[in-house]
Amino acid sequence: MVNAWRSSSGSRPRKRINMRHIKPAATLLIAAVIASITSGVVVAGHVVEAAVPVESERHCVIETTGIKGGVFITKPEVCFKSRINAAVHARSIGSNIGEGIHRRALLSGHSATNTIGVHCTSTWFGGSSVRIVGTTCGGSVWHPTGTWQNNIESSQHYCGGSPTTFYDSATCRGLSRPIEKKTHSLGWMNNRASCVRYG
Repeated sequence: MVNAWRSSSGSRPRKRINMRHIKPAATLLIAAVIASITSGVVVAGHVVEAAVPVESERHCVIETTGIKGGVFITKPEVCFKSRINAAVHARSIGSNIGEGIHRRALLSGHSATNTIGVHCTSTWFGGSSVRIVGTTCGGSVWHPTGTWQNNIESSQHYCGGSPTTFYDSATCRGLSRPIEKKTHSLGWMNNRASCVRYG
């Protein structure tokens, strides 16, 4: 609402600005400034880089419950914010990172749950990780899905002397990269694995 009045000197009327009309405009201005800062535009003569959100690490455990057609049957993954919490959860279902009393049972094919492999999204075992646990290696296959598909760069496994092989095809054929025990980088297979065969 605009009010007008005449001053005592008889001068031209002045307008009184309702402050309620300023607030929305000020809000839009502030929003525009924030948007320009996060978009990497020039602000006050300076180039401001865009703010890039950092993806949080996820450390997951996938428990295998059986084998069908040579492929592991798995439970839904259980994920944590820290690698330690994932390891604790794995131990709670019988896994102990390939060592201890369960190891001989795993390698002999007896029923005991243990870590089969640990795969990481960065080289040198960094980034997010997924731990596959089960009762046997048995030459079975795990198909990385979701976050893990085409997103593995380093790996270690506990299937005795047999290698773990990574394939760039979900059919476990074509280009492949075997590893012995562990590798800090899959090299040319980085971020390409769609099939992992253990043992």
